[in-house]
Amino acid sequence: MFGGLSNGTITAFLITLSVLMALLLVFFALELAKDKANPPKEAQEEEQEQSRLSQEQENSDANSQRVEVLPVYTIQSYEIVDEDVSDCPSQTQTAEVLQEPAQQSEVIRSESQPQQQDDSTMQALKKGIATLMPVEDETGEMGVRYDRSFTAKLIQSDDQVKEWYSEIKNHLLSYKRVRARTSWGRESFRIGKDCFARVVIKGKTLCILLAIIPISCNDTKYKIEDLADLPSCKDTPCLYRIKSNRRVTYAKELIDIILEEYDAQLAKNREAVDYYMPYEGTLDLIKRRLIKRRIVAKNKDFLTIINSPSDGDGGIGVA
Repeated sequence: MFGGLSNGTITAFLITLSVLMALLLVFFALELAKDKANPPKEAQEEEQEQSRLSQEQENSDANSQRVEVLPVYTIQSYEIVDEDVSDCPSQTQTAEVLQEPAQQSEVIRSESQPQQQDDSTMQALKKGIATLMPVEDETGEMGVRYDRSFTAKLIQSDDQVKEWYSEIKNHLLSYKRVRARTSWGRESFRIGKDCFARVVIKGKTLCILLAIIPISCNDTKYKIEDLADLPSCKDTPCLYRIKSNRRVTYAKELIDIILEEYDAQLAKNREAVDYYMPYEGTLDLIKRRLIKRRIVAKNKDFLTIINSPSDGDGGIGVA
């Protein structure tokens, strides 16, 4: 067969043939390993199907031994269930109290369920109904409102506002016969029986109301606001906002103009008083009855105000 070939050629041919056979054996070995590691898809699906059928069988056996209890989503009745178990509603009545989700199927109670489980279910319903809060009004606008007094606003103001207030009050009280009185929303200054100035805080701005005809300040350096239409400002219709040190000086000039009409004289040897008040938190001011805390439902049919302790016994008032 190899008579016409040299020994070297024959040897090379045999070596090549051996290498090819070895590679073929390796290829078959790898394919066999892949088949063992990744079984056919049909075998996997058959195995999964058997596992699913086994799990469903176990779940069916477990469900036959117990009754599923639905969660309480929304209690629509506000009547408290009586403590006597004999007066407890039946399963049909209880299902009417619950608002079931659309995807939840109806659960039929098993006749073999113990009476003890009925008792525990009713106890859970009692607890859920008893702890319900009143329903919000249609708008849902409920919240807390803080009614701050003038003193509370001043205490919680910036330090700069407190310095301006102290300077203006010292200037007002530097005149003889001038008296100060603080009410809930403002501080009034009188000479004799006439109130000629009031100090208020609007938002975070210190303001002074003066007994000056507003129109007389037109085309002047005093930029005032006319509040003559407000009944509470008939005697002090001129509002001047204190926003800078220059405006403090202008406010003092306006005060001097008013008191000149009363022939008021400066008090001698009067020392200035520091009216600065340190900052306090809202809770501390509520305790001091300088802030009234109110919980308000804005719907007219359910307008309920829970007054703070500053209103007396802290009861419930209806507006």
